[in-house]
Amino acid sequence: MAISLAQKGSEYKKTLLEHRKAVIDNPNSYTDDLERCERTILTHLKKTPSLSALTVPRIKKSTQPDIMKRLVTILFDAQNKKPFFHIEKSTLPMCWNAPKDWNKNYIRYEWGHLFSINQSGSNAHSVENISLQSARCNQHIQTSMNVDELLVYGGELASIIERNLETRQKLFNSQEWTDLISDLQTINKLSLNTKKI
Repeated sequence: MAISLAQKGSEYKKTLLEHRKAVIDNPNSYTDDLERCERTILTHLKKTPSLSALTVPRIKKSTQPDIMKRLVTILFDAQNKKPFFHIEKSTLPMCWNAPKDWNKNYIRYEWGHLFSINQSGSNAHSVENISLQSARCNQHIQTSMNVDELLVYGGELASIIERNLETRQKLFNSQEWTDLISDLQTINKLSLNTKKI
């Protein structure tokens, strides 16, 4: 009798189907990981020249200690509070975690680049180019392609992409976004000035 991959090792690993069912049964499955994302976004922001000096201690000492939460929240809201490529018309989620995280009943997000690093190089490093994606979407749907290349798939995926890009553009044109980026740049300048002293 063959042992399935799910049964190997000392800890039972959920199957993909079990993971997807657990995600759909958890009412907070799309928000449980956002607090971790508030920390991981900094790695991406530091690759943006105008934000390269940001540090956790400097942010905590600033007058805006919750700025990362604000940033993650408005980016998440602009993608309908779900993974960027989330398809609504499916009984089970079409976004899921990497196999190592199938025991989780929530989506463990990755920061995906809508215009890929592979194709865009350093131009991909912009706060307006990152989105919250599930591992499946980041690694298997987008797979180093630019987001506009995915529109050829058509159907529900193309509709989701167009909706999210439109909502994000409205956000990026808003005063709320302008103020938030200005606040981040102010903290960045303070960090740079502190380093010079």
